[in-house]
Amino acid sequence: MNRKTLLSLLIVVLIASFVSACSSSKKAPLVISVTLAPPPPGSLEVSYSTQLGAQVVNDTAAAGVDWTVTCTSADCGSILPAHTASGGATTYTAPATVPTGVTVTITASSTTDATANASAPITINPVGSLASLTGQYAFFVSGLDTNGPYVAAGSITADGLGNISGGEEDYVDPTFNDLGASILGTYTVGSDGRGNVTLNVSGFGTQTFSIAVTSASHAQIIEFDTFATSSGTLDLQNAGAFATSIPAESLAITLAGVDTAPSFTTLGGILVADGAGNFVNPATGAHSVVDVNEGGAVTASDAPVTGTYSMALDGNGRGTLTITANTFSFYMIGPEVIRIVETDGLAFTGGSAFGTGAAPAAGYTTGAVTGSFVFNDNAQGTLGPVAVAGQFTGDGAGNVIGFADANEGGTLSSGAVTGTYTVPDSTIPRVVVALAPAAASTFTTDVSNVIVYLTDPALNLLDPNNAIAGSGAILMEADGVTNGVGYGIEQSPATFQGNLAINLQFDQLTNIEADEEGQGFSDGTATITGTTDLDSSFTLNPGLATTLTFAADAANPGRFTGTIDFGAGPGVLVYYQASSTQIVYIFADPSFSDTAVGYLVHQ
Repeated sequence: MNRKTLLSLLIVVLIASFVSACSSSKKAPLVISVTLAPPPPGSLEVSYSTQLGAQVVNDTAAAGVDWTVTCTSADCGSILPAHTASGGATTYTAPATVPTGVTVTITASSTTDATANASAPITINPVGSLASLTGQYAFFVSGLDTNGPYVAAGSITADGLGNISGGEEDYVDPTFNDLGASILGTYTVGSDGRGNVTLNVSGFGTQTFSIAVTSASHAQIIEFDTFATSSGTLDLQNAGAFATSIPAESLAITLAGVDTAPSFTTLGGILVADGAGNFVNPATGAHSVVDVNEGGAVTASDAPVTGTYSMALDGNGRGTLTITANTFSFYMIGPEVIRIVETDGLAFTGGSAFGTGAAPAAGYTTGAVTGSFVFNDNAQGTLGPVAVAGQFTGDGAGNVIGFADANEGGTLSSGAVTGTYTVPDSTIPRVVVALAPAAASTFTTDVSNVIVYLTDPALNLLDPNNAIAGSGAILMEADGVTNGVGYGIEQSPATFQGNLAINLQFDQLTNIEADEEGQGFSDGTATITGTTDLDSSFTLNPGLATTLTFAADAANPGRFTGTIDFGAGPGVLVYYQASSTQIVYIFADPSFSDTAVGYLVHQ
């Protein structure tokens, strides 16, 4: 090979190497990818919201993410905002009803390249369904029918498919008495937990209730037909407890209604059961006591009383009991909870009894009332129906301070309260509280003396089958001016958000009583929107679009003010939050003479 040929070959090799180097320096474009972070939950309840996020990689334009939700129904829920930066947050809100196919698909797509995306399914679950009611349930309602004030309690068996296959009821009013009547019927439950129960009662006829299911073991109910209106509860029964009846334990009891005078009457007390069918003095020295407020005439005493109760309950958990000269029927929810109806014709009262749990080793002292509590009172007074709600803190040494609101037949009062309390007998979980307005407070002096009966701290008084943190009590007015009963619930203020059962009882036991039941969704910030049924003096108003608003009282944590509007314009409400799952509230509008006591319970 000559020199010229060798040089030419070297040049060719160098050129090839250069071209190859240049070609290899031109890398393929990077591929855009999208990742859901954090991933959506696998399931979500109707109307609930969840936060979503997505990361985009290799998008040199940094254009962000476009969000969509798809399903086989017209309403798949919403995503707002529909566009976010990479790593930004958006919120998906599930539809108010379960979509066809049950599942929705969330998709995050790169704005630069829509083919780069990530998707995940979410199963939308209902709040309620027919299967939500399966088993035996005890119910209790009190209110007004065409004959006057009435109370009713009973048991129904729901088959999970919409049929009431059996049951029993006790119903009393001033002119009608139907005890131990057999029941058949039907029921419905929608995806929002709202529904109806229709009962065919022997010797009585057809009875209809509007219900809002909060769990498989509890619902709030109102009678919803043209001859009665009332408010109450429906609770799953522990049939295993029927065989042993009421155990050897003290029961705290409150009853309310009218007597034959007629006058409003309430009864409260502690009944000491011996486990053998008697309310007697046990060996510990504890004894049964009863306090009575009859038309403002108060008999509050630590004197012993006696009585008896059935040891043999029927298959519906029904038994009978006596307290001195009065007789009652009861339906057992569990060994520490019974619903009660007076059956002797001397008065038309009803209510509940709750176990008080084990007594402290040192007995009951002022230390038993320590901490913060929410309370309410559904009552009658010299100015008409009375609604009271508030909160107080006990120092464990016999002193309380707090804040409360009252509506006495349209006369409103509100403000700080102060008071003292005593435990008259260390063997009895009974506390006597004296309240008074604090300085510069307008809270009424008509609510001044309350007797509190302490219950088992493990009991959830508003929903007996579901555990709740904190202790509770039931209470009775004993001041000779107002006459009513209510609850005390240990307070743990928190934001209330999600699906809620809505209940209000207006002007209880008067000739204009109205009862409202339904369901709504709280955004946790300011608004609850939903649907309710209203029975206003036997005029039925089904399916009312209902909005409640609420705003926190910065000076009194756990207290909120707001409004309710179910089509007639907004009315003022005052709320006291016991926990994230339970709120008590009253209607307190200066433009109306109506009063109301209500409950919001998380579903």
